[in-house]
Amino acid sequence: MEPEWIREIAFDKSVLFLKSLNLQWRRTEKLVEDIHNILEEHGVKSGHILDLCCGNGRFSVHMAKKGYKVTGVDISRPFIEDARKKAEEYGVTNNTYFIECDARNLRTIRGRIAEPFDVVISAWTSIGYYDRDTDLDIFRQARDLSKDDAVLMVLETDHQAQAMTPPRNRRSPWYRLDDETVVLEYSVFDPQCSRIESTWSFYRRDGENLLFLDRTKFDYHVYLLSELSALLRAAGWEVETCYGNLTTREQITPQTSLNLIAKAS
Repeated sequence: MEPEWIREIAFDKSVLFLKSLNLQWRRTEKLVEDIHNILEEHGVKSGHILDLCCGNGRFSVHMAKKGYKVTGVDISRPFIEDARKKAEEYGVTNNTYFIECDARNLRTIRGRIAEPFDVVISAWTSIGYYDRDTDLDIFRQARDLSKDDAVLMVLETDHQAQAMTPPRNRRSPWYRLDDETVVLEYSVFDPQCSRIESTWSFYRRDGENLLFLDRTKFDYHVYLLSELSALLRAAGWEVETCYGNLTTREQITPQTSLNLIAKAS
């Protein structure tokens, strides 16, 4: 039972998720520098990027600042609208194009893009929310929309070894989204089906108290590296290398996330 000083009030859930996404912007510029360096090593110094499940555009905007042309796709209208605002704020509207689209229907954007993609980015555990066949189809659609020498990057993604190692998340379950909002994140890993069930509870700070705003629950499949590699191969992507950290290029461990680089096959 929650403490008596937490009371429930109505709130717009999309605003809360945008706060969570905005928190990630603080570290994205450095990540994009690492991504840019890796792409140069793979012979991609410019070109057209697909930011799959782009959220409010943190990778799209910063990659556009590097000179890439970026198409961001997300199912959430509030996220897409905010991404367009961010692109305007950062002065990259000419290099970004944001489309509201369910990733399962990715092929429908074909007529809205001028050229195939040189790079596909899937970041921050954007996979696993459906079944394996659906993930396979999403990556296959991305391959169909890409050039024959395209690069795929699956970044900052949970993996099974990480999920099975307690504590699953090294940060405190409580963390601030901004000066007035905090979130409690509670996750449980089920090894029988390799899925993480996660609950996010949002609160507003009121002096010494926290006022309950909203709660959301979701779950997703966590892949073994070998499992994800086989899925990508079936979708037309051949994994070339994996990192636990894009900056240091350290290998994947139970304490790191999964960063995977693949080429079109």
